[in-house]
Amino acid sequence: MSTINKKAIIGLDAGTAGSGGGADDATGGRPTATVIVCTFNRVQWLSKCLRSLEEQVPRPDEIMVVDGPSTDGTREMLELLEKQGSITLVRQPRLDGISAARNLGLSQAKGDIVCYIDDDAIAQPGWLASLLPLYRDPRVGGAGGPVYDIEGRPAMGRNAVAPDGQWFDESKGESIEGLSQVMVGCNMSFRRTALSGVGGFDPYFKFHQDETDACLAVLGAGYSILYDEGALVWHAWCEGSYRRDKVKWYLRLRYLWGRNNSYLVRKHFGKQVRFADYFGSRFMGFFTRRAPRADAVKKEAASDTEKMPPFFVAVGALSEVYGLLKGWKDGGSVRRT
Repeated sequence: MSTINKKAIIGLDAGTAGSGGGADDATGGRPTATVIVCTFNRVQWLSKCLRSLEEQVPRPDEIMVVDGPSTDGTREMLELLEKQGSITLVRQPRLDGISAARNLGLSQAKGDIVCYIDDDAIAQPGWLASLLPLYRDPRVGGAGGPVYDIEGRPAMGRNAVAPDGQWFDESKGESIEGLSQVMVGCNMSFRRTALSGVGGFDPYFKFHQDETDACLAVLGAGYSILYDEGALVWHAWCEGSYRRDKVKWYLRLRYLWGRNNSYLVRKHFGKQVRFADYFGSRFMGFFTRRAPRADAVKKEAASDTEKMPPFFVAVGALSEVYGLLKGWKDGGSVRRT
């Protein structure tokens, strides 16, 4: 486990970034890296994220921010940093989901490796230095690391997904043997040619499971995905503006759980999993509360479920079933296996 310097991470003190991973701190043979941050109206957290990237050793060859389009002072801050030469600013004309933003960054990135970190996440010193050496093997297509919450509690470790869409986390004592190793969206990197070669992120995923889909596509192209404990980020999981309407957010998210997971399973595991078996496992999940993906968003929603009137919980379940049916149908047209 890496050593954690919380004061340096959260920006309360300008700590000195450590090397943390053994990458050459000059250029000597290491791949170049573009770090892409997609943002919208999070000026305070974004500034902390960018500071943590500036303090990486080695510093990223390119720090790119895809802004789409912020109105809280984020754009003005980014334009100033752009004039100073600190970042590359990509102006997204309209909000169109996380996959579109990530693909826009990918299309303009110059680095051999593209690293994605969320705008409300902060890179631990040594984060980039831990990732880059993993790409010395040309068969490696992706690499990621653990995620802690902002209070320093482990949130996610080495993750893998089963053919029925269930996520398993080795840091929680769950076995991932024989499963497809994937990465968490707030802390992932790819060989740029590998990610571009599979078409980048599927725009079907406006939110949720886009990173899982990309990982499975890269694995399907014959690459491996690695994990390093030193490549640690802290994630605040900030609420977006959509969370202001709790009921609308809850119903929308339940729909997306069903739709996106079902689409993902049929797209990548369609010949291994029958719809009846998949639907049965999801139906049982309504009662066991076993998340198809064990992340903080699901935990937050579970907390919100407890606060929801029974009527809205029932409507949410129906919304998830409808999404499940829709995703399975849509996934049939793009099935890979």
